[in-house]
Amino acid sequence: MKNKYRKIHVSLKGVNLNRIYKHCSSENIEIFNVDRKDYKHIEFDIDYKDKNKLKNFIKSQNYEYEEAKTGFNKILDFFKYRFGILIGVIVFLIINIFSGIFIWDIKIYGNNIVSNEQILSVLKNNKIMVGGAVNNSILNNIETTLTNQIEDISLCSVVKKGTTIIVNVKEKLKNEEIESMYQGKDIIATENLTIIELSVSNGTPLKKIGDSVKKGDIIVAGYIFNSAGEKIICKANAQIKAKTWRTATEVYQKQVEVKTRTGNKSKTSFLSLFGMNFNVKSQKNQFENFEEETNVVLLKNSFLPFKMTVTTQYEVIIQTVEQDFEKDKQQLIENCQKNAYSFVKQSDVITQVFDEISEEKDCFIVTSYVEVIFQLS
Repeated sequence: MKNKYRKIHVSLKGVNLNRIYKHCSSENIEIFNVDRKDYKHIEFDIDYKDKNKLKNFIKSQNYEYEEAKTGFNKILDFFKYRFGILIGVIVFLIINIFSGIFIWDIKIYGNNIVSNEQILSVLKNNKIMVGGAVNNSILNNIETTLTNQIEDISLCSVVKKGTTIIVNVKEKLKNEEIESMYQGKDIIATENLTIIELSVSNGTPLKKIGDSVKKGDIIVAGYIFNSAGEKIICKANAQIKAKTWRTATEVYQKQVEVKTRTGNKSKTSFLSLFGMNFNVKSQKNQFENFEEETNVVLLKNSFLPFKMTVTTQYEVIIQTVEQDFEKDKQQLIENCQKNAYSFVKQSDVITQVFDEISEEKDCFIVTSYVEVIFQLS
């Protein structure tokens, strides 16, 4: 995009959204930053000059359309008639910049043997405390100080995020703990999902709010970088709320084969004893189409454990019958929803349920979606 300040952000909701790509291509409308939220929702950016061409097409397709200006011009438009708010923002920024000099919270992670009080005591002795101002020279050396003064700490990192000091501690491990020290450090997606809330308290986020994540992808990695730029392994910790869909599908054939028995049948039977078979009655099957049933009976009146196996072939006539989809549709949807609900977990919060029906050459396909929100940590 030649001018990043003239772009607008477009949100469209509706069906058959693939037509948008074809129209934009035919009208030479460039689209950027495409984000397909789900099968009925897409968001992207376009140049402001292409706005009317796109809106004329969308109007004819009955899509739900929303737009938002982006870039510096949006900020100027907002503050043009809101001078009081601009003053408030400036004052707010000054307060935040000033308050950022001070420490208002200290968080400690990774310590089991070493107590919080030991760490806080060393920090306080080096003039790092809640309510105190930050001295960067002391902050740059505090990691070495903690390692030297507390025997059970083998490695640590101290970073400042806003007004919070975060201390990650790695304690000296016993021999039996060394083997598992690098296991379970990352937060990994347990299924396909979309992130709707993400608050990381420890670790490095590799995904952001709004991202669609595949099963097995790392959302928050178990490492951070200390003030010297060194990579420090840690246990990832975050509050993550995600959205996904529990789905089920039913296929309804337009034609089915119905088998009707004619009454003609043939039988084959044999006795078995200790794995050996002895034919009793054998008829050659003369039916082109048949159904087969087998019955095994233990001969109780025999001294030896004989088993009689009887196989019967029933002649059938096969007919192709047209099915009435409209008649069976409601029952199909209910069965499909029931199957989709069976995948809902106890911790899931259901937000909506909807169905989708598509027609193919020889069948109808019914898909039920149960949209759920769940916590991942």
